Amino acid sequence: MVGCEFICHFDSMAASIWRQTMIRSLFDSRRKRGFFVLQLLCSLLFQQSTWLWTVFSWPVLMDMLLFSLIYAFVMQSFFAGVLNRHTVVREQQTLTLPMALPLVRERVWQELQARYSRRARVQDECHFEVCTACSVKSWGERLSVELAEAGGEATLVHLDSQPLCRLTLMDWGKNRDNIDGLVRALAQK
Repeated sequence: MVGCEFICHFDSMAASIWRQTMIRSLFDSRRKRGFFVLQLLCSLLFQQSTWLWTVFSWPVLMDMLLFSLIYAFVMQSFFAGVLNRHTVVREQQTLTLPMALPLVRERVWQELQARYSRRARVQDECHFEVCTACSVKSWGERLSVELAEAGGEATLVHLDSQPLCRLTLMDWGKNRDNIDGLVRALAQK
């Protein structure tokens, strides 16, 4: 009987030490403590607004929507800071076309006009941007085309496609489709 009490006491001591160590590791930096307080406040605000939902309807719904957006941006900035501030779903490709820069510039502009019509914008003499429309797969993408001389009669074309919504984690292949379609069109002509 004494052995059982000792083992139980030892297990409870080990659990207590483990809990203390876990709590210390959770709050060992100012950033972690601040994150915990922010999370606690956000959960309290969320509980309060869900309780108010039973009393009010549209004002609380708008508050919840606004709060959710703010909460999403705060969480995104925290976790992006932990991993990488510039983490984004992005596809890039660079190709060299054996033509002069003015000719490539005209072909790229014609292709962008044919595919995206009014959404195509000229940012600079050698820089074009397109914001694609919202679809079932995505909220839209930002397609950027940079042109540069590669020497002689060659032109360097840099294509970059990324989602319009910064919080996008998966693009379902839309960025790759944008770039592949433009590369095929430029290589054919």
